[in-house]
Amino acid sequence: MFMLQNRSQVTYLRLPALLKTSTCWQNKDTTHIILTLIDDDSDSVMASLEMLPEELPDSFEINSLLQVAAEERSVIHAEPVTKAEFTKSGKLTLRICKVQTMATEAMCFSQLDITEGFDENQGLGADDWIKTRPLNATLNNTEASGQPPRDADSDKVYRVAATLSVVRESIPIEGDGVYCPICHIANIDIGKLHTPCPNCCRGLLKFGWA
Repeated sequence: MFMLQNRSQVTYLRLPALLKTSTCWQNKDTTHIILTLIDDDSDSVMASLEMLPEELPDSFEINSLLQVAAEERSVIHAEPVTKAEFTKSGKLTLRICKVQTMATEAMCFSQLDITEGFDENQGLGADDWIKTRPLNATLNNTEASGQPPRDADSDKVYRVAATLSVVRESIPIEGDGVYCPICHIANIDIGKLHTPCPNCCRGLLKFGWA
């Protein structure tokens, strides 16, 4: 895995309590959408319920996640796709599956640091720097994830980070910036790649924003 999921590209849809049968329309003058959820694993209907058009996203063309009975599910197919279409037909069918999670220790990363939250690069200028934190501080098995041990010296940490950066540099990823794995700072300007860190003068490496 080279990149953590960018949550800004995900549509979250929270559903009311699901019933096995459709609810009754309370207002015949209001446009409702009959939403049918199909479990892709069992190919069976999970629920059918009524929702207002404004409660649904404009499109299911991008990855969408549903919160269903406290479980996160992913939409793998929608019929129809756009709000204009399902508002006109009054029907929407979503085929969904459980989101498979992976233990952090089983992931392989292409960098050693991350930011505290998502989209922290938004609003930063080319001269702005933001603090990062080392991934190995949160991992039980750093070796399995390709991370240096917590007690590794700076030279070893940088060698590992530089090797991972070569991998990331081989993949065109829009929006990547740069970081220093020793000083734990990051910048949005990819033009600074391999230029000296303003603190320790080591070459800056490629950085993906979580």
